[in-house]
Amino acid sequence: MGSRLWAISAAVILFLALIGFWTSAHKDAGEVRVAYLQIIPSLPVFVAQEQGLFDKENLRLKSIALGSSNDLVNALVAGQADILPATSLVPIIHLEIQSPGRVRIFSHSRMNDANALDKIIVRDSSPLHAIEDLRGKKVGVFPGTAPSHMLGAFFKKHGVDPASVAMVQLPPQAQISSLESGAVDALFAYEPVTTTALVHGGYRQLFGSVYADLLNPCPIGASVISREFERNHPRLAAGAVRTLQQGVDYMAAHPAESRTLLTKYIKLPPEIAARVNVADVTLSNQVDTANLQQFIDLLCQTGEIPERIDAHRLVDPTPVVATR
Repeated sequence: MGSRLWAISAAVILFLALIGFWTSAHKDAGEVRVAYLQIIPSLPVFVAQEQGLFDKENLRLKSIALGSSNDLVNALVAGQADILPATSLVPIIHLEIQSPGRVRIFSHSRMNDANALDKIIVRDSSPLHAIEDLRGKKVGVFPGTAPSHMLGAFFKKHGVDPASVAMVQLPPQAQISSLESGAVDALFAYEPVTTTALVHGGYRQLFGSVYADLLNPCPIGASVISREFERNHPRLAAGAVRTLQQGVDYMAAHPAESRTLLTKYIKLPPEIAARVNVADVTLSNQVDTANLQQFIDLLCQTGEIPERIDAHRLVDPTPVVATR
């Protein structure tokens, strides 16, 4: 009887060990969980999917579409995502302050006025023509503290007291209608809202990029990978980063063809997809730590983050765990 129980126990232990081995091997066989936003900066992900670049690296893509950069960070912290391409750098810095060592930046935007994703626009009929004209006016801004803080710093730079401007937080779907109705006098908005307004007519640009005016180039967008994922699955992690970098390379070589994917993946009309700005981004070997530090310092100066951190914490390689 004892030998029979021992045999059953041994069989159960062997079965559980095989399940654990299969799960680990199954992960190593290729699944990569990429959480992304359905926005223009996610174009490298769309290109990689269309061109079968994940398959070429023997990776199985599990794509997870979410609604905000905060949702992306929450998914990574909860262990539900391995890579976040094209997320706002602001919540990534907040994460590093609150819970150090979670992510590594492997790419970031190099946004300048020519390829910026933001503008200040007004109605064609508006009497506003310069930044100083915004004193005493209402300006619609994207929800969250960072856009308001950055716009406030922009006003200070140009000699306008931020307290003299009423900043009204508006979700993208309400921005143009609010500007049209006069609920706000100007709009500090992002692509594709700005290009849509300018292409369809009735609106004009009052000023170009607020972000690029404060810091040029501006690394407002970043792509990050979970350091835990890199430690536990270095082959998959390296392959996934390579895949997204190949997507960036393809975009550079085939810009018009790549833009057409915006009609499929985020439902932009063809005439808007052809004209929206697509910000330049770095490759892994081009990550600019000094530029990232400038942005961190800017966020600290505006009060968006509670303390200054060293950018190296976000970009230094993830230590490889020795295996026997």
